Parts: sequence; C-alpha cells; structure tokens
Amino acid sequence: MSIIKEVIKNFFSKPSTIEYPRKAEIPVEKDFRGEFYADLKKCTGCTLCALECPARAIEMKKLPENIKLKHNPRGLYPVVNYMTCVYCYRCVRVCPVDAFITTPNYKLSSVKEVYSEEKTLKTLGMG
Repeated sequence: MSIIKEVIKNFFSKPSTIEYPRKAEIPVEKDFRGEFYADLKKCTGCTLCALECPARAIEMKKLPENIKLKHNPRGLYPVVNYMTCVYCYRCVRVCPVDAFITTPNYKLSSVKEVYSEEKTLKTLGMG
C-alpha cells in the first residue's frame, strides 16, 4: 500500500533533476572550470601547456602564414580538444605569461570534436 502512495506522490511532484539542455540557464559557481582558450596577444608559443597537460588535450599548431607575432618567434599556439580535456586547468596555472582566458561556459557537449582554435584566433581579431 505504501508503494502505491509513493508512486502517486512522485507522479505529481516536480522533477528532482534539471532537464538539460531544455532548461538551458543553469547557474554555476564563480570558480567553475569551463571553456578556456589562449590569448594570442600574450601567448609566446613556449609549448609548456601542451607538455604539462595530463590528458594530452593540447596540440601546438602553427600560426596562419599571414600572422607574424614578435613575442611568438616560433609561430606556435595551443589548440585545446575540449572532448579530451579533463579541465584540471594545469595548463592555465603553468603558463608563464597568463595567456589563457578562462570562462564558466560549460555548454560544450557535442556529437563531434570541439576545439579552441576558432576562439583563440579571434583574440587577434581573426576567425
């Protein structure tokens, strides 16, 4: 008898979980580790972030031919694979020039690989 009572009670109660992505705006904590990407105005292409990444989610790529940065003589920049990343932010902490821009954006789910390349190139006004 108590089971029937419990079923009826739960049938008319509100859901205990948030329907994502239907209820898109879910508040996150201030220090939430979300999407991040390199600021090419600061990045020196030292590759330290890629070397320290425990998930090997960062690949160093060559800058496009038309971009020459004085502070980045090797012309390399980090591209993060968000599907491989474990969001430990080790790359953010080891960067000697604080080149990573961090955001609380968690909406990165996708059926295909998602990379930081486009946002990183936009830091130079490209992309």
